[in-house]
Amino acid sequence: MPHPLSLVKKLPVFLFVYLIVNAASAQVYNSSISAATGGTGRAAVESGDASFLNPSTLVHLKGHYFFSSFAEDEFAITLSDNSPDSFLPAALGYVNKKSDVAQGDLEFSDINLSLAEFFMDKWALGVTGHYYEFKLPNSSYRQVNGDLGLIYTPKSHIGWALVVYNIMGENKDIPEAIRPKTTVAGGFNYIYKAMVRFRVDATSESVYMAGLETYLNQFIITRFGYSNDTDDQRELITAGVGFKGPRFALNYAYQGNPQNSGDYRHSVDLEIPF
Repeated sequence: MPHPLSLVKKLPVFLFVYLIVNAASAQVYNSSISAATGGTGRAAVESGDASFLNPSTLVHLKGHYFFSSFAEDEFAITLSDNSPDSFLPAALGYVNKKSDVAQGDLEFSDINLSLAEFFMDKWALGVTGHYYEFKLPNSSYRQVNGDLGLIYTPKSHIGWALVVYNIMGENKDIPEAIRPKTTVAGGFNYIYKAMVRFRVDATSESVYMAGLETYLNQFIITRFGYSNDTDDQRELITAGVGFKGPRFALNYAYQGNPQNSGDYRHSVDLEIPF
């Protein structure tokens, strides 16, 4: 049996790792499609990811979409519009997340508005405005910020993307563990014969992601992925399944850390075109 003193010595290490895990998951919100493919999706076109990963992808999302996502202590909802009558492709989103940090119980919310448009043939630019709110037991913080996204689609089955998150800088008044950070990320998307999709993303915080989607038939999609945060030494193995019908779509995702059984996430999404 371990000596009680050894457990006390290990406690700060455990808390440090726990806080890293919570901080690492707070930078962007992942839909179940993105989560199941290792956190990728900056160069893919999904109604649930445009507001959070890359707003420029809105130009390729035709029609109206309602999207909602549920995970433990997490909730997200978006409405997007890229119909012929719309002035610009746009999306309105909301995220609410609860977690434990060093200062106590944290409730984080993000109200965001995204706009996008082509500026050259096959090149599109998008911007997302954020209103962040952080609520702690004895304090609260608010911040306005924005993301800038770019996507290049030389072919219908190929996409390249670049995104800068929180371009207005970091608010030094917000505790560093929960502060939205200014980061850069890139992504690549390739669809093979409309049956298999490969996705690869990377960020300036040394997070590397890869994902694979396969269409079992017209409606069922399986997904697998891998993510490695080399700075924080956090690996994730991901998997999921989706149903994409003509009236609605359902997606499930699992993320798990093979080195830490307590570091995992389940999520379920609903998407309705209208």
